[in-house]
Amino acid sequence: MFKKPIELECRPVLKDVICAFGEKCFHNIHYICETINGECIPSDACPFNAIVNNLQIHTVSRTNGCVRITGTYDIFVWFRFNGQRMIGQAERLCVPFNVQVPIFAVNDGCKTLVCEDGEILGTQVCALNTRLDIIEAVVERDVDHHHHHSPIEVCPDCEFRLKIVVEKIFQAFEHGPQVLCIPVCPPEACPTPTEGPIGGECPPLTRPTKCPDFCRQDEVFNPDNCDQCPPPQVCDHRQG
Repeated sequence: MFKKPIELECRPVLKDVICAFGEKCFHNIHYICETINGECIPSDACPFNAIVNNLQIHTVSRTNGCVRITGTYDIFVWFRFNGQRMIGQAERLCVPFNVQVPIFAVNDGCKTLVCEDGEILGTQVCALNTRLDIIEAVVERDVDHHHHHSPIEVCPDCEFRLKIVVEKIFQAFEHGPQVLCIPVCPPEACPTPTEGPIGGECPPLTRPTKCPDFCRQDEVFNPDNCDQCPPPQVCDHRQG
């Protein structure tokens, strides 16, 4: 017999939800001119390790359809030089960054809620970093001949510089209070609670066996229905 589908009722609730979201990857190039001892980067410097850490997000703000994120991080590079016989270190602390992550509406986006006395339940934007790593560290001559007008010197007092490429991924989102519908079934359509297995049929607990072949022994019924080891053979020492 055809049954009419159950129509769920809506119970409105006020929840804090994410109503716009975005993610973007950035490759930022930075330069280091000197070692931690204040000396110029050697011409034969060969980086063998580089890390970026201590990321600090200073501001998160709206800008058109994006979330603008500013902050700083620290860069450390270790390299071999002088015929690979010596180890040097270079660093840049509090390196600034400025990125913008486009965000897009989730479902219908955010709706403005206005309460008594004109109070507006507004939304706000937030951001988080999900990846921060150095993907390239190389020594190059401190002259950029690809500039349209004239070569640019990043390190006027040094002939060589370290070029560092930092990869970072940021997620940004807008969130705030929104009215949501939690579906509930009407009382007449909800199934009545069922009683436990008392008085009804209770199936046994079974699990599949992993043995390809086995002998079944029952300690009470038919205890000896398994094949036992054959009796030992008696050697016949008689001569034929």
